[in-house]
Amino acid sequence: MNGISESVNMPVVKTGFEKLDARLDGGLYEGLYVIGAVSSLGKTTFCLQMADQIAKGGQDVLIFSLEMAKTVLMAKSISRNTCFYCIEHKIDVSNAKSMRGITDGRRYSRYSEKEKEIIMEAIDAYKKVSKRIFITEGRGNVSVHNVAEVVQRHIEITGRKPVVFVDYLQILTPADPRTSDKQNTDKAVLELKRISRDYKIPVIAVSSFNRENYEKEVTMAAFKESGGIEYGCDVLIGLQLSGAGTNGFNSKEVKDKNPRPIDLSILKNRHGGLGLPISYSYYTQYNYFREIQ
Repeated sequence: MNGISESVNMPVVKTGFEKLDARLDGGLYEGLYVIGAVSSLGKTTFCLQMADQIAKGGQDVLIFSLEMAKTVLMAKSISRNTCFYCIEHKIDVSNAKSMRGITDGRRYSRYSEKEKEIIMEAIDAYKKVSKRIFITEGRGNVSVHNVAEVVQRHIEITGRKPVVFVDYLQILTPADPRTSDKQNTDKAVLELKRISRDYKIPVIAVSSFNRENYEKEVTMAAFKESGGIEYGCDVLIGLQLSGAGTNGFNSKEVKDKNPRPIDLSILKNRHGGLGLPISYSYYTQYNYFREIQ
């Protein structure tokens, strides 16, 4: 009964993707969520957009970026905001800017006043959420133990419980370098699950796929070292090109589409159903996922 009373103070966290929230019974709860996809499909971009949307809702977000620099993530977010601004204001999307278009100062002399205005609007939009976003770069070794330390320190300093993103699972520093990749992944999953339980927070980990699954429909077996991931997580999510695994599927043709059609499949949901895939339009150049209604 004490636990039920305490849960009143731990509201569900909205991801900002309406259909995904509905499928997850309202949003994110305490637990471990694993999101995977093939290389360059946009799994980091999808999670970064989710993190920004969660921060926009007033929730602190800790991002452990083990590959990309903080400035790259910021530029991705601002790029997405330029695309979103154009769509919302019915401006030609070609006026939006890529990540390089944001960071390369040499290009600004060629931009129109309207393009510069869009960039400034995008930066202002990011400013509003950035106070809730805390990025730890992967300089040197970052282990699950380091993740736990940062989470605990954040709660002690701010008094607020964050949502945690780890990008990505397979390159966390192993607890024991002498063990196999599978053992290291299993241990990381176990410890991330423990963090979510001990602090009663959602933890989202990005995972890579096995190479042989690049042309197939996404399944649990697609996740690298999938045994520990499959059994340890509460929710398992896979992103794939729309139509993957069907007869006549041509990944190059689908990748060449703009925006690129992406399907999100919930492969495991410990506390709910799975349902049909959720479809997205992925504006790859502008780092923006738009949920198809």
